Amino acid sequence: MWVCLSDVYSKNMNPKFKIIFYILVFSFTIINLHLLSTPKTSVVQFESRNIDFFQRNHIQCNDIVLEKSIEYRGNYIVLKNYILAKRSFKCLESITLSVPGDYRFLDNIFPLVERWKGPISVALYAPGYDFFSTLQSIAYLRHCSVFSSLVKDYVTFHIFFDEDHMPQVHDEPLINIYQDEFNCEQKPPFQTIKDEEMYKQRTGLFYPINVARNVAKLNAQTHFVFPSDIELYPTRHFISKFFNFTRHHPEYFEKSSRNVFVFPLFEIQEGYEIPENKTKLQEMINNKTAFWFHHEVCRSCHAVPKSAEWIAEQETNGLNIFTVTKRQDKQKIWEPFFLCTQKEPLWDERLNWEGQGNKMCEAYHLCLLDYDFLVFNNCFLTHKPGVKKKKVQNIKYKDQMRKNNEILRQITTELTKIYGNGTKCLIHNIFH
Repeated sequence: MWVCLSDVYSKNMNPKFKIIFYILVFSFTIINLHLLSTPKTSVVQFESRNIDFFQRNHIQCNDIVLEKSIEYRGNYIVLKNYILAKRSFKCLESITLSVPGDYRFLDNIFPLVERWKGPISVALYAPGYDFFSTLQSIAYLRHCSVFSSLVKDYVTFHIFFDEDHMPQVHDEPLINIYQDEFNCEQKPPFQTIKDEEMYKQRTGLFYPINVARNVAKLNAQTHFVFPSDIELYPTRHFISKFFNFTRHHPEYFEKSSRNVFVFPLFEIQEGYEIPENKTKLQEMINNKTAFWFHHEVCRSCHAVPKSAEWIAEQETNGLNIFTVTKRQDKQKIWEPFFLCTQKEPLWDERLNWEGQGNKMCEAYHLCLLDYDFLVFNNCFLTHKPGVKKKKVQNIKYKDQMRKNNEILRQITTELTKIYGNGTKCLIHNIFH
């Protein structure tokens, strides 16, 4: 194109200016060719650096091809990879965000995928007719928003239900019933549903949150996984910052290391926007519109060690470790959210959401294994806006809380028999 333009504009040009003109044309041509080729090359080089770095440090994993399949987990039937993301990732190429939920919470997928911009594995509990509302909600996410292309690219959905509460279908096999289309003039089910109308509520079922957590984590393609919750929003650009951090700190990633990487967790007042960085978070904490998560309910369950110092420390450009700690002493009832790998223990599936205490088993397990908890300095999680007030004991779920307490005591007995008596490790009593 530049050559053709040069012929047009140089016909009647002064010879001196003609030479300068051709030099400029040549320069612009080289610059444009370079710009056209740069993005693909830089991405490939970035991914190669990640993989080469970990292989040099003896971290190996197998690339996985995600395929739709069925799995039984106890009394639950799991439709794994039921709706697949378009993009695929090598095991050392990215980090998978894994989240549990049901379709009521799918409005959170848009802010999650827009912030994470990497693979997301979502496990949704959908017994009975909740299954069909779940499919419609997913179709809405994939077609009816400016973020729908990101959902299609990055988010893989797994669906599961009790074997005694299968969805009722007649003409079509359940495995093929999803239709990837939605009338975007209509509202999605998660915007119109009332809790009491759900199949789960009407049949008195309890939410098996740890089954969902395990399904979401185990079906990640990547070696590094960040098991979170669907209403917790991470700071942006974390994936690239983390891989840059790994290249500067290979000591944390040796094959024998027992490390997990903690995201401090905050909540903000309703009506305020999610803080985009630590500096903004500090401003919100100072004006009392942001707080440590559950600061009125159980601050010690979520605040990191040296929490005042963490907040006071200024934001830096990169990512680093603020402090290293154990889940012992003052942190003995801590329930942090952390980045880990597939080698870390899963959550005990005997525990449900209604009975509370469902995350404690994993943190206790890691304590017995003498894990180090490395707290990031500049990245954090923010709960969907709205501050939870001091809890009043929920009479409705007292029986489930007692049952979860019994299971937690049983877990303590089982794990101490396996690993020995970890006197500094504790599973907190959830029922008072």
